[in-house]
Formats: sequence, structure tokens, C-alpha cells
Amino acid sequence: MIDPEFPTGTTVAPNSDKPAVPLTGPYPEGLHTFDFRRYWHSFLERVWIVAICVLAGLFLALGYLARTPKLYQGHTVLEVEFQEPSFISTDDSTTRMRSIFLASQEALRTIEQNLTNQTLLSRVVRSEGLAQDGGRALLGQSAVTDKSSSATERTEPSPAANKTQNAGGVTTFTPLEEGLGRAMVGMVKPAIRRGTRLIDLYVTHRDPAMAQRLAEAIGREYIRNSIERRASLSEEALRYLLEEEERLKGNLQKSEAAVAEYKATNPDALQLGGGTASTGSQQGAGAGAGGSRGGLVEDNLQDLNSKLTTARADQIRLEGELRQVDQIGNNIDALLAIPSISSAPMVMDARRSVIQVEAGITTYALRYKDKHPKMMAAKAALAEAKQKLREAVLAQPPLLRSAIEQIKATEASLQGALQDQQGVAVNLNRTAIGYQQLARQAETDRALYESVLRQIKETNLTKDVKANAVSVIEHSQFSNFPVSPRPTKTIMLGLLGGLAVGLALVFGADALDRSIKTVDQAETTLGLPVFAAVPETTDEGPVSRLKRRSKAFGRSNYRVVVETPESPAAEAFRNLRAALSLLGPEAERKVSLFTSAVPNEGKSFTSANYSLALAQQGYRVLLIDGDLRRPNMHKIFRFANPRNNSEEDSTPGVTDCLVGEADVASAARRIPAGEFQLVDEDIELTGKILTATGGQLSVLAGGRRAPNPAEILAGPFFGRLITEAATIFDRVVIDSSPILAVSDTLLMTPHAQTVCIVIRAGKTPRPAVRRAITLLAKSGIRPAGLVLNRLRRSRGVGYYYYYASHGYGKEEGAYSRSYTRGYGHRSESDHEGNGA
Repeated sequence: MIDPEFPTGTTVAPNSDKPAVPLTGPYPEGLHTFDFRRYWHSFLERVWIVAICVLAGLFLALGYLARTPKLYQGHTVLEVEFQEPSFISTDDSTTRMRSIFLASQEALRTIEQNLTNQTLLSRVVRSEGLAQDGGRALLGQSAVTDKSSSATERTEPSPAANKTQNAGGVTTFTPLEEGLGRAMVGMVKPAIRRGTRLIDLYVTHRDPAMAQRLAEAIGREYIRNSIERRASLSEEALRYLLEEEERLKGNLQKSEAAVAEYKATNPDALQLGGGTASTGSQQGAGAGAGGSRGGLVEDNLQDLNSKLTTARADQIRLEGELRQVDQIGNNIDALLAIPSISSAPMVMDARRSVIQVEAGITTYALRYKDKHPKMMAAKAALAEAKQKLREAVLAQPPLLRSAIEQIKATEASLQGALQDQQGVAVNLNRTAIGYQQLARQAETDRALYESVLRQIKETNLTKDVKANAVSVIEHSQFSNFPVSPRPTKTIMLGLLGGLAVGLALVFGADALDRSIKTVDQAETTLGLPVFAAVPETTDEGPVSRLKRRSKAFGRSNYRVVVETPESPAAEAFRNLRAALSLLGPEAERKVSLFTSAVPNEGKSFTSANYSLALAQQGYRVLLIDGDLRRPNMHKIFRFANPRNNSEEDSTPGVTDCLVGEADVASAARRIPAGEFQLVDEDIELTGKILTATGGQLSVLAGGRRAPNPAEILAGPFFGRLITEAATIFDRVVIDSSPILAVSDTLLMTPHAQTVCIVIRAGKTPRPAVRRAITLLAKSGIRPAGLVLNRLRRSRGVGYYYYYASHGYGKEEGAYSRSYTRGYGHRSESDHEGNGA
């Protein structure tokens, strides 16, 4: 065998003078590389686990289908318009901002989220009377409406049903209604259709009629709630306008009364000043200079009064809006409804930026996914734009207060200018100036009063308009087929889940399995060559005639080289014989020792069959049972056990030789040639079959029990025993103890020329073998190689070395008992070639 630790073409003889590669360092980590073939055969070995898991997944899926109630789906389609319908043409900033918001994608998402609002669903419960039976119909605990009836044919519930309000004007619900509303959240699923302004509203329920009814009711109640909310806002605005109208009406009455009183006390007031036609015509040509002067003063007074009126109107308007701001707080949408805030340049620029970014996101959404860099950058820009809009809106209330203060300052300034102008005109006609001031104050109050009246009329007309931007364009149909559970999908998921669990168990068990299963794995993991891979011998097939003859002194399927010479196990030991014969010169491979890391690995089985194979090749072989703790050779070859024999003349063994009470020649028991030769007497008599002659097999059993085996082996006696045996026999085979169990083997290995470690495939842990090799290396011993024993012959992990036919050459008569004279021309080379 070629040692992988040395260059190609060189051989290494263990315990020779050639340098050995240290085995105490890290081992190759070949197992960490992906090996598809290994996992495939691991799967084949445990395919029954996968089959059980798949069947379990199938049964679980069928059980789920049997236990899970069927769910039906109601489907309603809602459409969101770009602006709310209106019967009155308005072009104010509030309407424009509302239209801009409705045109955005945020409006669709807001409506989508509001459709699952718990308060809205509680309103549905109340409007549909679902709490009257304790919620049993909604929860599917009893039958509901007739399936032949349609939810669209139900009588519209009275809006008064939703008018239960507390002192603050907020609609309140009973605990049952709130609980049913929470239960409905899991039944409702709205979804925005991509690229459209449509919202699909899905409602699932056990009863198809109830699912249809709820889908219709939720869409209808959302529209009704929106209309009521809008009407409530209009009522609040109307209430404020009515209060303002009463106040302005009182101011107007006071102003008109002051003008009338001034006219009554100063009848000449209309005859002076250049502000009226009557005044100018009454003065005539004689008073032209004075009339011109008075007209200029009057124009200035009018201009100042006009500015003062504008400032007061702005002050009233801004103060009213400021009160609204204080009531609203930080609600951005409500603040945007205030004209002064929505029309602010900073807010309009921020709103325009949000709309532009949203338009860009809508365009990107048609081409890119959410994780695309452009989409992520656009979303980040949208968040920044919204934050800027929020900051701009929240910055407006201080600006309003500042504007009011500026208006007050302007009003004070105008008031001062007006007083100055009055002082200039006092010499002309104080009476005319006083009249004009009162008259303009009355006109200002009248203009404000008329403006408030106009807003009251518009609000009063629009508050009762039952129109909304959201409308139902497709009503729910009665569903005849359930949407859940889906049998095909459930069964497929069950099968796939079972398959996944089965594969996880298979590969998890393979990952947790620390044993050595294949020849490749052994060589890659341990860095030593595998001389032979011995398969399981429990299913070798029919027993040959020689095997039946040998049953009188041996155990079935144990000495496979003799009992089943045509089997793969017997061929594996012939391969072991050939591999060990190529390790080096014959003088350096006379003494072979077989050991293992842990017990029950098959070292005695390997030693016995290897000795039989050597004897069949014509060597004089001595098999020494070196396991003084648990000897087995007397069982294999059916010797009497001296440990259980009380007779004085029991057969001596290894212990007797070590203590000097017997020598090797007298203690070794020779096995008759007929018990291990493959060619029987009938064929030998023909004289035409050439066989290896002179082969002998002697067995040196354990003998009597040794009281101190480790101390005996530590002395010079075992070395003398091996030296004596090597002079008498051609080959000496030692069956030793497990390395990790006792220290006997480490005391024997210095006297052996070839050390082989037997590993039981699929059982021996890798760390145990590595520990055993490390102990040998620390003792100065390098194992020659490995023997992989009891390799399974199934399609699982034991796939190595079994690519060809197991019975190669069997039909041609190799190792058979069916020789006739017709085959007498076979030569010795043919026989040995098929056998070896």
C-alpha cells in the first residue's frame, strides 16, 4: 500500500528506520467539506425516517382539513376619487389642500388602515344588530340569515343607531360591541390594487351570507362615518360662525346708531369735506380752495380708514384661526385645513415637495421593488419631505401670533396716523371727519357681517350634503366555495413540511453521528490507509460443505475465510493478506498485531481470519491470543477453557509461556489442515490441481488467568516469547486488548513489526480512534493502517468497495466445491488469481 503521508511510489514499513509523520497534530478535516455522495447515501440509509415524516405530515394535513372550519369570503370594491363631490363651486385653499391629499397615495393607505379600525367595526356591530344575540351569529356559533337572501336587500339601519354619545360628543359602545369589533379585526383584510385607486375589501367568515353581509356593511358604514364626521366638522364651524355673526351684528348696529346720532346732532356734516358729491356741489366756486383741501384730507382719511379696516379684519380672522389652532393642537391634517397655515409659502412649498416625491415613488413603484436603491432613496426623501412639512406646519402658529402682533402694531400705527390726519383736518371741519369715521366704521362692520353671513349660508348648504370621495363600485356576491382551508395547498404544505422535517432529522442524525462509516471517511479523517473493508457476515447466504464440516469445531459465520470462502468478507481478508505482504521486506513483517480503540470492534475476528488466510497461502502461522483479560481464541477454535477447567493437565497458554512454565512449541495447538484448507480430498487425489502446500496454523490460547497481566507484559518475557515464535513460524499474528481499555497493547506493540487498528464501521467514535493513534504515537509506534470491520452492504453508508459484483468469478468455479475432471486443466495461477 502507498502511504499518503509520503511521496507517491514509496512504501513505509511501520517501526522501521524511515521517518514517521507525527500523529499527535491536527487530523485532516475532510469531513467539513461538502460530500454529496455521503449525504445521498445517508439519506438512502434513513429513508424510512423521511417516509414516516412525510406520512405524518400528510396525516396532520388531513387532520387539519378535518378539524378546521371552512371559511367563506365576501368581497367589496371601493373607489377613492381625487376630490370630494360638491354642489357648490368653491376655490378656497382648504378645498385645494383636501383635493391634493386625496390624490396622494397616503390617502389610499389611510383609508385602507381605517377600514380595520376597531371603532368602525364596533359601529358595524351596532348598525347591523350583531350584538343582539350576544354575538353568536358573528362568531359562528349559530345559524344566521338565509343563504338565499342578499345583504344588499337588507333594510338600511337607522343612523340614530350610531348616535349614542357621551357628554363630550364621542360615540360610546358597550363592552360586548367593543369585543365583537375586536373579533372582527381578524376577519377584515383590505388591499390596495397596485396602480389604481381601488381598494379590495375582503371579509372571511364561516357563513357565506354573513361574510357577504359584513363586507357590504363595512364599506357602507365607512362612507356613512366619513359623511357624519364631515357634517360634525361643518356643525362646529357653523356654530362658531353664528357666534361671530351675533357679535358682528351687534357691532354693526352700534356703528349705524352712532352714525345716525352724529347726523342728528351735526346736520352740516354732509355738507363739508371732499369725500361726497353733495359736499362738493354745495360748497360752490367761492369755496373752491377750501373744498379742495377738505377733499384731500378726506381722501387720506378714507385711505387710512380702509387700511385700518383691513388690519382689523385680518386681526379678527387671524385671532379666530389662532383659537382653532389652540383647540386642534398638533394635528397636522386639521392644521392644514386652516387657510392661513395651508396658504403659507413655507407650507405650500413643503406640500408641493411631498406631492412631487410621492409622484416619483409612484413612478418608481412601477419599475422597481421596495429594496431598490432608488426606491429606498425616494422613501427617505418622502420621510424627509413629510418631516419638513410637519415642521413647517408646526412653525405657523407662532407666525400667526407674530402676524397678529404685527397687525396690532400696524393698527396702532394707522390709528395714530388717522389721529394725526384728523388733527390736520380739525380746522377744516371736525364734524365732517367725525361723520366719515363713524360712517366707515359702520361700512367695515357691515362688510364683516355680510362676509360671515355668506360663509354661514355656504356651510349650512354643504353640511347636509351626503357625498364622499369613497364609493362602492362593486358589491359583494354570495360565495358558494370556501377560500380556506384549501385542500390541495394544505396537503402539499403537509407533505413538504414532513419532507423537510424528515430531511432535517436524517441530516441532523448524520451530523451528530461521530462514527466512521466509509473507507474514504476513515482515510480522510485518520490519515491512515484502509487495508481491508470487511462487510457484515450475518447475511452471507448458504453455507458450503466445508462450512458444515467445520461447524463441529467453530462458530457459524465467524471464520469466514474457511466457512464462506466465496463471500465478500473472505475476499476482504485475502485483500488484507495481500496488502500487508506489500508493506516491506519479509523479514520486517513477520510479526503482526491487531488491536482496536474500544472493545467489541472485531479484532479477534480479524486476527483469526487473517491467520487462516496466511495458512491457506502456505505459511506456518502462529496465532497468539494476547488479550489476557478477555481471551477469545479458545472459543473460536473450540478449545477447552483452562480458566474454567479444574484439571491438573489443562492445556497451557500465553500466561504459562510468560511465567516460564511452558514453551511456545509445546503450548501452541496445531489446527488440522483439513479445517482451513480450501481444496478437499477428492480434488487433491486428482493430482491435477496445484495448491499452496505446507501451510500450518497453530493457536496459542490465553491459558490460565493471569493475576497481573500488565506487570507480566512489562517484563522481558513477552519479547522472548515473540522472538522464540518468530524463529519457529513464518508468521506470528497477535490478537491484543483494546488500547483505551487497558495498557496491555501499549506494552506489546514494541515487539510487533506491523500494527493494524480494527474499526467497527458505523459504531466506533472518531475521537476514540484518534486517541488510540495518539497513544501509539507517543509510544513511538506508527500504525501501518486500518481494517474497517462490519461494513454494511446496504445502499446506505456502506457503499464503498461494492461497486462491482459481490460474486465476481463465482460462476466460473472460484473457491467452489464443484470441480470435475472437465476443469482439470486449471492451473495454479488461475486458482490463486481468482482467490486473491
